[in-house]
Amino acid sequence: MRRVPRLRRSVILAVLALIAGGLAALAVADPFHLRYARWFTAGLVLLALLLVTATFAVVARRGLPRVLVLALGGVAVLGWVALVGVAAQLIVDNHTVSQVADSGRRLVVVEGAPAAIDPVYAVVLQAGGGPFEQETVVYQGVEQAPAPADVRFVDSDTVEVRTSGGCLYRSEVEALTLAVDPVHRPLRADGC
Repeated sequence: MRRVPRLRRSVILAVLALIAGGLAALAVADPFHLRYARWFTAGLVLLALLLVTATFAVVARRGLPRVLVLALGGVAVLGWVALVGVAAQLIVDNHTVSQVADSGRRLVVVEGAPAAIDPVYAVVLQAGGGPFEQETVVYQGVEQAPAPADVRFVDSDTVEVRTSGGCLYRSEVEALTLAVDPVHRPLRADGC
């Protein structure tokens, strides 16, 4: 078997690292509102760090330079894993209050569990399932505001949220990306 020159191996690894970095940037931008985008980002950044470390390890000659590259890469990888582990502990789980389904999409009223006495309610739109499930916020309530009285699909492109105070919020939904316009965030519990 013919040996692949060190330069060619390092170029291939560098290109793969750039691709992983580009995909990680796409996961951060999240144009499709993926529910698990943070895990895609974490995995792709880890892959990019491993590929960059391997690239520099191939470029470095044997001995001390290679050991230093591997040590620095190992510290970067362990730091990233620790950061992701700490961030995963900070995620607040929401409790589903009610749900309305239509054509594979769901309007879900969720109760957040912030460090407050009164719960905060939100309405999210979900579509699909599995690792590529989409989720985006339609309405975000404030503390001391009751749960929305009614949520519904007006048509295939429009959703509606009605609060118990009588406020009516309508939003347009883009079918492919699940982008919502506008996202309603009232500032007070007693008004629209």
